[in-house]
Amino acid sequence: MSKELNELRSQGLKPGTTNTDDSGSSPDIAGNSSFTIPPHDFNLSVDTVQIGGVVINAETAVEAFKTFATLFHHRLPVLLSINITTIYHSSQLLFWTIISIVSSHTLSPASQELFNQIAGPFLDMVRNEALQAPLPLQRIQALLLLCMWPMPVDSQPKDPSWLYSGITVNSALYLGLHRAGPSSRDKSCPPESTVERVMAWLGCFYVSGSLSMNFGFRPMLDSSSELSRINACLQTYPIPREFASEIKLQGVIADFDNVLSHTANDGASDSSILHLLDRELDSLRSLYPDQWPRMLEYNTLVAKLHMYSVVISRDGMGNTARDILLKLSFSTALRIISLANMRNEDDLRESHGVRELRQYGVLPKAYYRGLGFTTAFLLRYFSLNTTASAEEQQLAANHVALSHAIFKSCSTYANDEFGRVAAIFEELCQRGPMPMDPRRVAPGDRTRVLIKTMRLAAAESGNPTKPNAEPPIPPTGQSFPLDPGLNPVVNETLDPWAVDMIFSDQYWNDSTWDILNLPFMETQFPPRQNG
Repeated sequence: MSKELNELRSQGLKPGTTNTDDSGSSPDIAGNSSFTIPPHDFNLSVDTVQIGGVVINAETAVEAFKTFATLFHHRLPVLLSINITTIYHSSQLLFWTIISIVSSHTLSPASQELFNQIAGPFLDMVRNEALQAPLPLQRIQALLLLCMWPMPVDSQPKDPSWLYSGITVNSALYLGLHRAGPSSRDKSCPPESTVERVMAWLGCFYVSGSLSMNFGFRPMLDSSSELSRINACLQTYPIPREFASEIKLQGVIADFDNVLSHTANDGASDSSILHLLDRELDSLRSLYPDQWPRMLEYNTLVAKLHMYSVVISRDGMGNTARDILLKLSFSTALRIISLANMRNEDDLRESHGVRELRQYGVLPKAYYRGLGFTTAFLLRYFSLNTTASAEEQQLAANHVALSHAIFKSCSTYANDEFGRVAAIFEELCQRGPMPMDPRRVAPGDRTRVLIKTMRLAAAESGNPTKPNAEPPIPPTGQSFPLDPGLNPVVNETLDPWAVDMIFSDQYWNDSTWDILNLPFMETQFPPRQNG
């Protein structure tokens, strides 16, 4: 057993760098600081604003900032508060970043028209200023927002989010944002903005960690000292509780990913680490005794599925252990799509069917990356896999159909990012189940690799266009009517789940593990008490 695993055990399943204790904090603020966050100020001291040759009136800019404050800001609060006049006079890049994000991610015709006008000069501004070293605080904030809500691209390799996240992390380190107090290197940052500097550093950690997980890379910030500083910031400064929870989630993933990467490719160690990971991630729920936020639950399950997939694809995982872990992954993936479907249905009800009022565009891109990965995982290991049972294939196929419907409903024009994802899943669902070697996928596989593997398997099967035995996803432009006669168990599962979703112990406590004689099932890990 690895040294790292023993260290995690000795800490009682609570690595010190990711401690989730928030005793003494208010319901909405983590940490113990008495600092009061100032209110937003939407007064703009000019009548018009200009970028390139495009002039817009102040009312349009103010409305964009109000929309940002309402729908976007709480998901990445790297700006302590919004003061339009201050931002306008101190950082044109940050000012136009906010307007561009709002205009490109909301669906009203006026927003789309505004984005079409400013997109060209704004992207020129980003290219010109993103690499001007040293990057001051407000440029770091602007690039973090662009990583969270990137501009639309015609192919995913052109999304510069990973590049921007590297720039922000290194610029933040240069400015000393990871240390408390002002830095002499950042002349634009007054001493009283310490909290905003901390928020920017936490934003760097969160954004880079999320992108690392989705792209299958090691976290940029994963050393014990870095994670300890992150935890100290959460305990010291007034961080919004929902954002603090997302930071803690990334801290847990960085901690355990670091352990996995330094352990031998051994099935027993991997399974033990995943058991600890599940318990640690589930402990985040204790921060919300009244109600587990749906978005935090969604992100936690996506993180679990990413970690499960890494272990499933490792050579040291035995067949029996892999089968059990696949069952756990299967339940996790179904719940992820169920949560996404509930959010989509709530969005439809709250918008009264008016497309322009729907809020799916304001969700971070990472949300849809997680949904896409989950869908590809279900296709790869269950829906299109001949080794899966008929019930698993059916259940997976119906949840893939739900995911496809979500991406289709988010598409606003032909071949946009949502439409392209839906088209890929459409293509894959036209293929019949095929034999796929579970060991063939490289460790850390992500959505693109999963899709490539399925296409290769289809080509090798000799009939890549064979229709799927399950009801195929309908062509573009048609809705997907769920057939009530498919399988009553399937349709029950598509309803909002009423079960307690701390379900992982049913797999970790499965008697099949006893056959393997794995060390993590010893009595030092007693069954966890729910509630």
